[in-house]
Amino acid sequence: MKTIFSTFDERSARLIWWLSLLFSLTIVCVAFITTQFNYLEPFLVLPIVFASWYGSNRAGVLLALISSVVLAVSREWLSAPTFGLQSVIYDGMSHLIAYSILAILITNFRSVHRVEVVAADTDNLTGLHNPRSFYVELENELLRSKRFKRIFSLAYIDIDNFKNINDSLGHSIGDELLVEVAKCLKSSLRATDTVSRLGGDEFVCLLPETGDKDVKKLFSKVKKLLSERMQSHSWPVSFSVGVVTFETLPADAKQAILVADDLMYSVKNDNKNNTVYKVLHGCS
Repeated sequence: MKTIFSTFDERSARLIWWLSLLFSLTIVCVAFITTQFNYLEPFLVLPIVFASWYGSNRAGVLLALISSVVLAVSREWLSAPTFGLQSVIYDGMSHLIAYSILAILITNFRSVHRVEVVAADTDNLTGLHNPRSFYVELENELLRSKRFKRIFSLAYIDIDNFKNINDSLGHSIGDELLVEVAKCLKSSLRATDTVSRLGGDEFVCLLPETGDKDVKKLFSKVKKLLSERMQSHSWPVSFSVGVVTFETLPADAKQAILVADDLMYSVKNDNKNNTVYKVLHGCS
């Protein structure tokens, strides 16, 4: 789920670093001017947490070092009649240890969190989007298409005779075949397209701002590459594909998937090994 802070995920580590440093130095300056170190010092953890979560791996620790030194020097400058290096070192080291531990903990938690986020959106076998992630992408595309009056296409792909592969060659070969199909789809489609494995031997592709003519050219290349890869492995499978271009937008993602799924099954129930295209001018 996106929040107001999600925008920082897309910012460069350098920008995050400078923002964090500015935030930290501002707190120290205010504390120095007002001499209210005891009240403002706890706020120094905020820029350190910010740098550790959104910045680079070393940003938090480096900011902890700078903040500790500046804080210790400023405090000693105001509180002692004569500047004491020993007091600065003691004060600075105690804060450095505490702030560094915080920065390391936040960075480690961030790394684990990001791995979990990717895992939650990814199909374990193929590395493609899983159904949950794909539905989110499709809903977002529907919103964009409605707002900017764009069209998009949706392709539903089913592997013919896949069950025979599992039965005759084993599930390990079946998994290898699925991975190969995923690679073909990813390599032959565009970076702006979204590919998902919905489960079993069914795949779906979202092609934003792609009309009937463009999608036909694109999927003729996709089918050719898929056939070549299957033949190179001597896997006796083919593909039934239903491709729908939505000139009139569906009510929601489920309806879009249903239309493409029904079109694919019309191929499946006919002679298989074919691609059928449909332009939807209206949704019932």
